[in-house]
This record gives sequence, structure tokens and C-alpha cells, in this order.
Amino acid sequence: MGYSLIFATCLLSLLFSPCLCSYLGDQKKDKINGLPGQPGNVDFNQYSGYITVNQQAGRALFYWLIESPASRGAQSRPLVLWLNGGPGCSSVAYGASEEIGPFHIMPDGKTLYLNRYAWNKLANLLFLDSPAGVGFSYTNTSLDLYTAGDQRTGNS
Repeated sequence: MGYSLIFATCLLSLLFSPCLCSYLGDQKKDKINGLPGQPGNVDFNQYSGYITVNQQAGRALFYWLIESPASRGAQSRPLVLWLNGGPGCSSVAYGASEEIGPFHIMPDGKTLYLNRYAWNKLANLLFLDSPAGVGFSYTNTSLDLYTAGDQRTGNS
């Protein structure tokens, strides 16, 4: 396991300590081997999945971890946690796909191209859709959708 994943794990443990063990066990399952339409010259690892933050409420946050390229020493790079504004704004849909992520989407909606200004050239990136109910994150408790906000996200 690279140092950047250790950093991500430490950060996630601070945020979601009871559920981190399942993440560590699922690391291989969460690895992305390739995205549809992804260019072939990708030299960094990617992981995505869900972290349950409240079992009783059925609340889980979606994450996408993008490491810095191995050639740039991913193990020694810092970890940037990216949270788009919310509720209502996905970190994956906007931060990762349209702003600082390694890929942008071609006008055909099917193909990706490398973002020459991607922040993962200098840091490992952790995009988190929060609070639950935003982007790919979910909740099974409808009340959560009316009480979402920074305070609850921080307490999760």
C-alpha cells in the first residue's frame, strides 16, 4: 500500500473511524482499472467506493481517490480533500470532472481526455460527495435530506 493511501486511510479514520476497517478490506475491490472512454496513457492509481457513516440511517458517502503519478513520488505527496459546496453540488461531478481532476469529458459525452492542469500532478486527491444525498452519496432516511449540512458532515 502506497503512502498516499496510508494518508487517505488516516484521514478517513479521523472522519469515519468505525467504518474504516471495511475500507481497508475492500481496497482491491475499490481500485479502478479503467474508466469508460479513458485514455490509455494513465500512470496513476484510482479508487472509488462507499464509506458508511451511519449504519442506522443507511447513510453512506461516495469517494474517489486519485493518486499522484508514481513517477512524481505519489508516496510522498500530500493528500487534498475536495468538498464541493453543498448540499446539492457533487465533488465528483464538478470538482473532479470539470475543475481539478485528472480527466475532463469530451463534447461527445463518451470520451475522456487528460486535464493538463490536474492537481493530482502535485498531490493525491480525495473527492468526497457530501453530505449524504448529494451526488453519488446516499441516505435511506428521507429526513436526512432536510437536515443535511456542514455540521452533520463534520460530525459523521
